[in-house]
Amino acid sequence: MDRFGAAITRFADGRPVLLGIDDVHFADEQSLRCLSYLIRRIERSELIIVLNESTSYERDTADLRAELLHLPYCHRIQLAPLTPAEVAEQATERLGGAADDEFVRFCTEVSGGNPLLMHALIDDRIAVPGQTSGEPGASFRQAVLRILHRSAPATAAVARFMAVLGDYATPALVAELGGAELVLVRECMRDLHEIGLLGAEGAEGFRHGRTRSAVLASVPLGSLPALHGRAAELLHASGAPAIAVAEHLVAAQDGGRGTWRVEILCEAAREAMTAGDVDSAVNSLRYAVGASEDETQRAQAAVLAADAQWHADPSRAARRLHGLGRDARAGLLTQPDALIVVNQLLWWGEFDEADELVRLTGVRNEGSSLTQLWRLYRRAGMGPDRYPDPDPPGEPLMARSGPIAAVTYLSSAATSAYDELATDQVDQMLVGIRAGTSLTPALYALVVLVQTGRSDEAAAWCDALLKEDWVARVPMRRVMIGTIKAVAALRGEDGGAALYEIREVFDAVPASSWGVVAGLPLSVAVRAATDLGDTQAARTYLAVPVPAAMFDTPFALPYLQALGRYHQAMGHRQSALTHLRSCAEIMTRWGSTPPRWRRGWPGSVPPPSASEPSRPAARSPRRARGGSTDRPTPPARRTAPDSPTPSSGSPRSPPPGTPIDRSPNIYA
Repeated sequence: MDRFGAAITRFADGRPVLLGIDDVHFADEQSLRCLSYLIRRIERSELIIVLNESTSYERDTADLRAELLHLPYCHRIQLAPLTPAEVAEQATERLGGAADDEFVRFCTEVSGGNPLLMHALIDDRIAVPGQTSGEPGASFRQAVLRILHRSAPATAAVARFMAVLGDYATPALVAELGGAELVLVRECMRDLHEIGLLGAEGAEGFRHGRTRSAVLASVPLGSLPALHGRAAELLHASGAPAIAVAEHLVAAQDGGRGTWRVEILCEAAREAMTAGDVDSAVNSLRYAVGASEDETQRAQAAVLAADAQWHADPSRAARRLHGLGRDARAGLLTQPDALIVVNQLLWWGEFDEADELVRLTGVRNEGSSLTQLWRLYRRAGMGPDRYPDPDPPGEPLMARSGPIAAVTYLSSAATSAYDELATDQVDQMLVGIRAGTSLTPALYALVVLVQTGRSDEAAAWCDALLKEDWVARVPMRRVMIGTIKAVAALRGEDGGAALYEIREVFDAVPASSWGVVAGLPLSVAVRAATDLGDTQAARTYLAVPVPAAMFDTPFALPYLQALGRYHQAMGHRQSALTHLRSCAEIMTRWGSTPPRWRRGWPGSVPPPSASEPSRPAARSPRRARGGSTDRPTPPARRTAPDSPTPSSGSPRSPPPGTPIDRSPNIYA
C-alpha cells in the first residue's frame, strides 16, 4: 500500500489530479483497503478522488463509508433525479427543437428523472417518425434490463417478484413470494424507487405498464409458472379479488386441481362479464373446466363457459352443446344450468333436444318448446301492466339466461304495432339497468318503446347503453341493442339509419351465428334496403342461408313480411301476397294473430281477408344455399310434438282456461 500511495504521489507531482473510480461497490476487499489507505493520506495534496457507487449496493460498501465519511475532507454527494426543466433541456437538445410540454411531463413521470430511462424514451420517439406520445419501446425495455443487470441481486429479485404480483405487490406479499425478510424487501423497494422504476415512495407499483413488462420479461421462463402458482395461492389467502387470483392461475398452467381454484375462476369469469371482458371470462372458465375435481364441478363450469362464449359468438358456443346435453342427461347439471343449455338449443332450432332437457330438469312446462316460444311471442304485446309477478317478463326465477326471450320480444316489435301497451314501468326498467344485472329487462323495455311508437326514445336509450363498457365490449349484447336500434329506425321510416345499424350488427356477429333468429336482423336489412330502393343490397341479404327450423318460429314473421315488401317493390304483387299470407297463416296456426295490422306496416299490401278466395296453406320458404329470391312454395311446417296438427282454417289456441299471461316460460 505504501508503494501504491507513492506511485500516485509521484504521478501528481504537485499538479491537480482528479482520480475517478466507477462502480466502487464491485471492488474486492484488497482494492478497497488500498483506496482507504490512499484517501487517508491526501489531505494536504492536490489530489481529488471521486468514488461512484449504486445505492442498491450500500450494504456492501458500508464499512468503507463508515471509515471515510468521518474525515473532514470526505463528503457524500447524493445525485438527485432530473427535474422537469432539466428533462426539457435534454429533450430539446436531442430532438433539435423545443419539446412539447406533454412529452416532457411523460418523460419525467415514466423515467423518474433517471437519465438512462429518459434518453431511452427520447430514442424511442426518434425511432418512430411522427410519433408524439413518446410511448416506451425497445430502447426503454433495454434500459430497464440494463438497470436490473447493474442492480444488486436482491434488488433485481424484488423487482421481478413485484412484476409477477402486479398491482398487489405489497412488501408483505413480495417477502412471502420470495422467501425474504420483510426489512430487506422494504430496502430493495426503496432502492427501486430511487432508481426510477417505482412510483411515489409508499405507493407500490411500477411507473408504467411497460416497465413491469420489461422486468417480467427478465424472469427465466422456467420459473414463471411456479411463481404465478405461488402468487395465486398468496393472493387467494390474502383475500384479493377473484379476477386477480384467476390471472395467476391461468398463467401458471400447472394443471392443478381444487375446489377453491374452480370457485375463484368462476367468480373471476362473472366479474369479467360484468366488466364486459368476455374473452377473459371464457379463458378463466376454460381453465376452471380443467381444474375441476369431479364430473359435477366440471359440467357446471362447462355450462358457464358455454354461456360466456355465447356472448362472444354463439357458433363457437354451439360446439359445447353435445357434451352439455350428455351432462344434463347424466344428472350433472342443476336446473338453472340446464336451462342455459336449453336456451342455446332453441337458438339453433334443436327443439326436440330442448324438450327432452326440459323434461329432465323437472320444470313444470305447458307444451313443447315451440308452444312456449309462441306463447312468449304473444306475451310481448301485453305490456308490463299485465304481469303481476314481481319479476319482469323474461326474468322468471327458473331461468338465468334470456337470449330467446329478448329476441322474441324484438321479433314482435318488428312484426306488429300496438298502441294500447302501458309503459309506466318501462322507464323504471331502463333507469335501473346497470353492469352486473341481466340485460333482458332493458331489452323488453326498449321493445315496448318501439312497439308503442316511441322510437326516438328507444334509439336514445340504445345509444346510452352502447356507450357502457359492459355492453359495448360484449358482441352479443352489442348486437341485441344494435338490432333494436335498427328496428326503431325502421319504424321511424329512416331506412338509411336502419341499414347502417344492421350492417354494424352483422360486422360484429355474422348471420351464420344467429341460428333460427337470423330472420330477425335479415328482415331489417331487407326491409331497409328495399325502402331505400337498393334492391341489389336486398338481394344480397336474401341470398344469406337461413335454417329451415326458423320457419316454425316467430322469427319467420318479420322475415316473410320483409320478403313480401321486397316482392311488392319489384312489382311481383302475387308473390308479395303469397308471403304475407304465409306470415298470417303461421300466426293463425299458433294462435298469435296480432291485435291489428297497421297500415303501411310492413307495407301497403293488405293481409288476407275472409272475402278473398281460399288458397292452399302457404309453406315455409326453406332456403337452399344460393337459392333465388323468387321462392318456391314451402313444404309443410313441423308440428309441435304435444299439440294437435293445426289446419289452415282452425286457429290453434291454448287449452281453455290456460292463463297465457301467467304460464311458465323457460325461454327468458
